[in-house]
Order: sequence, then C-alpha cells, then structure tokens
Amino acid sequence: MTAYEHAIARACDKAFPAPYPLGQCRGESVSEWHERLTAEERTELAAWQSAHRWAPNQLRHTFATEVRKVHGLEAAQVLLGHARADVTQVYAERNLALAARVANMIG
Repeated sequence: MTAYEHAIARACDKAFPAPYPLGQCRGESVSEWHERLTAEERTELAAWQSAHRWAPNQLRHTFATEVRKVHGLEAAQVLLGHARADVTQVYAERNLALAARVANMIG
C-alpha cells in the first residue's frame, strides 16, 4: 500500500468507524484493540473496512466517466493522457442512459 493509499484508508476509517465490537474503543491502543478481536471479528472488520473504503483509482474512473458522458470518449482520452481509446474505455464507463434514450428515439 502506498503512502497515498494508506492516508485514504485512515481517512475512511475516521469517517466511517467500525461499529462496536469491531471498532477501536476510546483509550484503547492499536495493539490492545487487535488483541481484543477474535479471528472471526478480524474477518468481519476486514469486510467492514472493504465496504467502507475507497481507492485512489476510483477518482480516476469517476472523472473519466463524467468527462466521457459530457464531452465524449476523445476528451476523456486526452485528459487521461491515453494514446489509445481502448485504454480509456477501461476507465470511462459507457453511458447506458444515453443508449436507452437513443433506442427510445429510434424505436
């Protein structure tokens, strides 16, 4: 985990603290907290954290999807710095709402 990813994980943990008994109690050191948790609770905590954290690449995906939706694939490609559009398509999701509107218009 990079320092950037670690900082985001810590911020997410502060914004979305795990409920008792999974979370760290006030005044409890990290080592005391980890010693208190059973193996099953550690597994539950990992699942909680996975569901309540986000990763830096999610920002890139969201940005690419919004740019593609408003300005098209080529704009997203340029802004992401990709040489080929097929790489951009990995980041920028298709606009399914637009596809549905076009299908309704065409019939």
